[in-house]
Amino acid sequence: MHLTEIKLAGFKSFVDPTKIPIRSNMSAIVGPNGCGKSNIVDAIRWVIGESSAKQLRGQSMSDVIFNGTTNRKPVGRATVELHFDNSAGRITGEYANYTDIVIRREVERDGQSNYFLNGTSCRRRDILDVFLGTGLGPRSYSIIEQGMISQLIESKPEEMRLHLEEVAGISKYKERRRETENRIQHTKDNLDRLNDIREELDKQLRHLKRQANAAERYKVLKEEERVLTAQMKALHWQALEEKRIQQQEKLNQQGVLREQKVAEQRQYEAEMDKVKIQQEEAQETQNDVQKRYYQIGEEIARLESQIKHHQEQLQRWQQEYADTEHLWRELEETSLEQREQIRELEFELAELTPQEGEVSARVSEAQRAFVEANHKNRAWQKAWDECQQHMAQVNSQLQVITTKIEYHQKQDQQLKERQSAIAARLQQSRLTQLQAEIAPLQAVWQEKQLELETIKETLQEDQRHITEQRDNNKQRQQQLQHQQRELQGLEAEQAKAAALQQAALGCHDEKSVEWLNRHQLQARARLGQKLQVARGWEKAVETVLSGYFDAVCVEHIDDYVAALHELNDGRITLIEQAALRMGGTSLKAETLISKMSSDWSFDQWLQGIYVAETVVQAHALRNTLASHESVITPEGVWLGKNWIRISHLPDSQRGILEREKHLQTLVEQIDLAQQRVAQYEEAWQQGEAIVIALEKKRDALQENYQQKNAEFTEIRAQLTARTAQLEATKNEHQRLQNELNEMNQRLQTQRDEIEVFHEKKIILEKQQTDGQKQRNQFIEQREECQSALETARHEAQKQQQQADALVIRMSANESQLGLLRQTLQRNEKQLTQLTERREYLSRQLSQEDSPVEKLKTDLQRQLSQRLSVEQELKAAQAFVLELRQRFKEADVAKQHVMEVIASVQTELEKSRLIFQEMSVRQQTIQEQLQEIEVQLDAVIAQLPEHAEIQAWEVHLSELQQSIHRLGPINLAAIEEFQSSRERKEYLDKQFQDLTESLETLEAAIRKIDRESKIRFRETFEKVNEGFQTIFPKIFGGGRAMLELSEEDLLTTGIIVRAQPPGKRNSTIHMLSGGEKALTAIALIFSMFQLNPAPFCILDEVDAPLDDVNVGRFCQLVKEMAKETQFLMISHNKVTIETADHLMGVTMQEAGVSRLVAVDVALALEMVEA
Repeated sequence: MHLTEIKLAGFKSFVDPTKIPIRSNMSAIVGPNGCGKSNIVDAIRWVIGESSAKQLRGQSMSDVIFNGTTNRKPVGRATVELHFDNSAGRITGEYANYTDIVIRREVERDGQSNYFLNGTSCRRRDILDVFLGTGLGPRSYSIIEQGMISQLIESKPEEMRLHLEEVAGISKYKERRRETENRIQHTKDNLDRLNDIREELDKQLRHLKRQANAAERYKVLKEEERVLTAQMKALHWQALEEKRIQQQEKLNQQGVLREQKVAEQRQYEAEMDKVKIQQEEAQETQNDVQKRYYQIGEEIARLESQIKHHQEQLQRWQQEYADTEHLWRELEETSLEQREQIRELEFELAELTPQEGEVSARVSEAQRAFVEANHKNRAWQKAWDECQQHMAQVNSQLQVITTKIEYHQKQDQQLKERQSAIAARLQQSRLTQLQAEIAPLQAVWQEKQLELETIKETLQEDQRHITEQRDNNKQRQQQLQHQQRELQGLEAEQAKAAALQQAALGCHDEKSVEWLNRHQLQARARLGQKLQVARGWEKAVETVLSGYFDAVCVEHIDDYVAALHELNDGRITLIEQAALRMGGTSLKAETLISKMSSDWSFDQWLQGIYVAETVVQAHALRNTLASHESVITPEGVWLGKNWIRISHLPDSQRGILEREKHLQTLVEQIDLAQQRVAQYEEAWQQGEAIVIALEKKRDALQENYQQKNAEFTEIRAQLTARTAQLEATKNEHQRLQNELNEMNQRLQTQRDEIEVFHEKKIILEKQQTDGQKQRNQFIEQREECQSALETARHEAQKQQQQADALVIRMSANESQLGLLRQTLQRNEKQLTQLTERREYLSRQLSQEDSPVEKLKTDLQRQLSQRLSVEQELKAAQAFVLELRQRFKEADVAKQHVMEVIASVQTELEKSRLIFQEMSVRQQTIQEQLQEIEVQLDAVIAQLPEHAEIQAWEVHLSELQQSIHRLGPINLAAIEEFQSSRERKEYLDKQFQDLTESLETLEAAIRKIDRESKIRFRETFEKVNEGFQTIFPKIFGGGRAMLELSEEDLLTTGIIVRAQPPGKRNSTIHMLSGGEKALTAIALIFSMFQLNPAPFCILDEVDAPLDDVNVGRFCQLVKEMAKETQFLMISHNKVTIETADHLMGVTMQEAGVSRLVAVDVALALEMVEA
């Protein structure tokens, strides 16, 4: 697997899209300081998953985005891509089949990063997983930046182990193990929570099971009670149905009888109406006949009067008069008779009217007496029912008491048997024997415990000393590391300042440097390094001597005059050593030379230059200057007689003097820091030796403690077993004794309860006897009440009949009185007519006679007609009398039928009330059955053939007592128990699954640990072998090795031991910076030999090395480049010459990095050509 290309856009100083091709296994990146070389390393580290902005030399992740320059605006996104060639299949897993792998990371101003793998969005973890085990990672040994080479070799044993794990390829196992441990911990936490829930559920289930059983028993009994209640109600309904059917038949019979009587009444009424109509018609007929009779008589009289005229007329008239008189008398008599009848009827009605009130009063009295008798009967019935209910309660309580007495007597017998059994077990107790066995064991246990406590106190004291010493050593180590970091910081600052100073002093001009090297002048001091300037006047001196600070200080210039012709290009200034001379001055003012001191002579450059504190003073002094004189201020404003110069020097030439002072100060600080590092290192090594001695002492005590602890544990186990047996025996003995006491108390309680129950039974038996007597009294009273009720009912009926007869009689009299009054009115009318006729005849008798013959014939005819009409009249009168008799007989028959109807109606109403009462009671029973959701027909169909209400009532009473004995019932317990049981089963299954999962995870941990140990041991041995081989090559001898800090291969750290040739140092920290760097390089390359990463980045790791060691380093890199790509960033020419492909980073535009690549081999061919 090889890195083929790096693409950057908007990342730090690489604002423009930049492609960095990697065409060989040895590529070098060069460029001046600050041009952005290390930004390439940061980009690689960032794209493969670095999440710490601090590691990328920033404060936040958005700091990696190009932030703009004076000429360019900031951009909003940074992108970095790495292209890999995976044709060898180094990357495993799902990307093993990809020959090209591209990873890309993007970030915007909000700081949110996006990762892409082969163009597909992914997570940071996916990127890290791809490189697990390959040695490549954001902080792995494959990326070594400035200053990290010494940190690597000085890493703690635990940190050094991480690099070896990456080499061994077990970092992915470690990551999986960490995930598995987290899952195990989560599984254990879940198991703990699950166990708590299951234990709580067990308690709830036991309680709910008892409640559910009781509830189930209650539901069964309630269902039986519901069925029995429904059946008993059905039996009641059947009994009522039979009575209702009988009553219905009776009602039907009474209805038929009533209808018959009503029909008879209607028949009599019709007959009476018919007779009444016939009577009216007969009366009309009689009146008509009588009228005709009167008319014929009048005609006869007229004829007789005419016949006789005078004589006979008079006789006829006399006869007619006599007849009229006779008829008038008859009518008068009839009217008198009718008046008499009217008076009799009126008298009778007058007598009957008072009787009506009396009869009504008697009816009301009889009905009141009936109501009172009925009320007394109902009161008796209520008292009877209460008596029956009381008797039933007494009988039920008596039965319960009898059952309880039998139950407690049985319990008493059982308690006595249990008491005997407990007494027998108490006699067989081993309590005394166990107490005798425990006493010697306790003495030995206390002795061993005292020994253990003594050793433990000593161990704790030693451990406390070790901890204190370790803490002190840790503090010393931290102080040492702090001092080392300060020293490294000072050295880095010195190197940086020295590089800047060398650049400012022209030490990088190749032609000049080549001439100076040829004449052994490169190491000579420059003028800028030998000047001492008064504080505040540095800028003034730099303005005047800006072109001479790089002057090389020599003893004699004459020695080099002959070689000056060799310098064809470049610039060199030589200066001889001589004291500065203060020349004469024409002004009374300080000169610039007075602000300086040096062992080198350059006074000719400063002659005639005065100093002034301010520009105003300088301007005032300018008029007094000679033409060759000038004046300068501390700010660098330089004035002559007729000129003025204000010069802003370039950055490279600015601050040379101040920087030189700072370099001298840094040298002093570095010396002091090295002394402090040596002191702290010596104190830390002494502390480590003390810790080792204390640990040896502690280990010996620990071994003794473990031996004593084993003996103590064995004695404690024996004592615990005996104590547990004794405690169990005591508990059993105490439990049996408590149970025996409880048995005695319960026996006494049972006897007390039996005695109480006997007393209650006697009271109840007495109540039963009293109740029976009261019941007998009620039975006697029932006959009296029923007899009184029947008498009152008969009397009420009798009075009602008399009242009805009186009403009928009065109605008949009133009807007859009306008829008589009509007849009398007609008779009086006839009398009036007869009177008028009689008066007429009387007047005619006084008149003369008329012709007779003709009238005799008429008279004879009229006489015959009169006889016929008279017969008709008599027949009509007889028929009227017959009709009157028939009306009267029908009226009497009607009254009799009405009396019968009234009696039948009373019975019918009574029967109807009874029928309705039965129907209501049946309806009530049906509604009660509907309330309990039972169909009457279904219950009746399930009833036995010979079911009796009394047997059902007894059974129902027993069932209700059983329900009552259950006590309070939690009906919801059934559902709660079912729900809890289902939840318990689910939790048990979950517990089983979690247990199996935990076993699987623990097996996976064991497998990972086993494989990790094997691979770590093999890797450690191979890396150690390679380290021991490479170290002598780099150092030209000496020896080095890796050691395990402890025996456990899963947790042991790695200690690096290195002794260069001729040194006997005990730790790696005693080596110099260069030695540490070489040791680290040897270790890293030994890791690469075993597990070469896809590429290795070395960022100025050769900075601490001298030329000889750089050569060795480069030779080793060439050998390693056969297996691994190397991307080196360096300023060293030897290292740069080693590379096959050279890339230069420039910053021609301030703040913007650009890349220039050169194929070295191709360039050499072009040069040679």
